[in-house]
Amino acid sequence: MRTDIPDVLVTYRSQLHAAIERDLARGTRTGRMKRRALALSVPATAAAATTATVLLTAGGASGPSLASATIIRHVRAELTAPAGSILHESATVTLPDGSSMPFELWAQTGGTGVYRVIKDGQEVSLSGAENEIYDPSTNTVTVSPLPPAIHQLEVSKGVDLADELKRMVDSGQATATPTAYNGIPAYKLTVNPSGDTVLNGTAYVARSDYRPLEIDYTSHGSEKVVFSAYEYLPATATNDALLAVTSAHPGATVVNQP
Repeated sequence: MRTDIPDVLVTYRSQLHAAIERDLARGTRTGRMKRRALALSVPATAAAATTATVLLTAGGASGPSLASATIIRHVRAELTAPAGSILHESATVTLPDGSSMPFELWAQTGGTGVYRVIKDGQEVSLSGAENEIYDPSTNTVTVSPLPPAIHQLEVSKGVDLADELKRMVDSGQATATPTAYNGIPAYKLTVNPSGDTVLNGTAYVARSDYRPLEIDYTSHGSEKVVFSAYEYLPATATNDALLAVTSAHPGATVVNQP
């Protein structure tokens, strides 16, 4: 019987953890791709040992463990938009009364307040100076000026459905446990109970790239958000056109209000 296997596993596991920490420090998509490639190259015995370590240590009763903290750092990196990109989210929102509605967002990153959103049965876009509303029944876009103060008020309301998840991972109270979500390997993030009841809830993120899969808002009366897309698009001319209602519906009649 071989007696050197545990030492080999410890060595590979240490190398894998060190590589993950280096990629976390880089905080880039390239780093995450390199990390996934490294994980694939590690022998199955070492990968199994690492998985077992996560399963045994994530989400302990005494608070977030080292494994949880590592996973949450990955989630935070995924939720940090690359400079000069466009955040695209698509989701179905289920309200406390059981009704559901589609949600889709294209937002210029960097806190510019430039975005187009489909929610509550409306399609609206904001730029620094204009507000555009699309009426599908008449295929009409109404464009009205948006004073800076009103623009800042609208921006402060926020439209990113993943904002709650960002607050959860930033709270320092979230724990993460491996699970499966509709057949997808995932991590379950939980904040409950939290001193800030707004943060109490559960979220699921994909293990492959830490993108949001579902967020359950306990504080919103059991509101649920199921994501079908969460991605960052390059700021090309084609993608920039997604930010405004007028360019997204080039055949619509445009009505300009004074």
